[in-house]
Amino acid sequence: MELTQVRTEEPLLQNVPQRSRTSCCHWVSICSFVLLLGATVILALLHFKIITTGEKDEIPMPEVLQIKNYLESVPNTQAMNGKRAAAHLMGKKGKGRINWQGVSTNAFKDGSIKLVNNALEIEEDGLYFVYSQVVYTGKDCKKIQELTHSILRRNDSDPPMYILRSSKTVCEVNSDSSWTQPIYQGGLFKLDEGDVLYTETSHVDFLDTNSAQVYFGILAV
Repeated sequence: MELTQVRTEEPLLQNVPQRSRTSCCHWVSICSFVLLLGATVILALLHFKIITTGEKDEIPMPEVLQIKNYLESVPNTQAMNGKRAAAHLMGKKGKGRINWQGVSTNAFKDGSIKLVNNALEIEEDGLYFVYSQVVYTGKDCKKIQELTHSILRRNDSDPPMYILRSSKTVCEVNSDSSWTQPIYQGGLFKLDEGDVLYTETSHVDFLDTNSAQVYFGILAV
């Protein structure tokens, strides 16, 4: 009886090139560094409140109130009659003009500023931040429109003059698409007692006065 000898072959070991292992470790190190850097940046943005976690659904404060609160927290700034003069008016469509409302939602007047004949009247000399925004909207673009919004100053001794003026052109290309065009402007001015500020606005019929998008304000600084 013959015995069959079974020969067992040892598996061949494949050597992994040293260069491949080194390259793999290199890419792992780079990925780890990028992840660590990204986490550090996100934590920094959260810390300085540049981005938020979205846990609180806060109603944004009107721009003039944010500036007003900041200025009142800084010492040695102008104060009028113990209360900083400020006004933030909301706009409604009128006949050929914007009718400014001082008692509607988000609107207010503080200190020595009066709303008279649809204009703001200054009662004390000083530096003032003046600003305004309008938003236009249309259902289609069938005709080129030049939109303008301006703030003027007048008093008893000088003729009316523009202190802020902006213009935008829309519908340069004929289209059936709807459009929206905001115009915002603001600046710091030296105003005197008796100065009156008012606005001039073209194409009032195109204004979108919903959602507090049309406003006019002033703040003593």
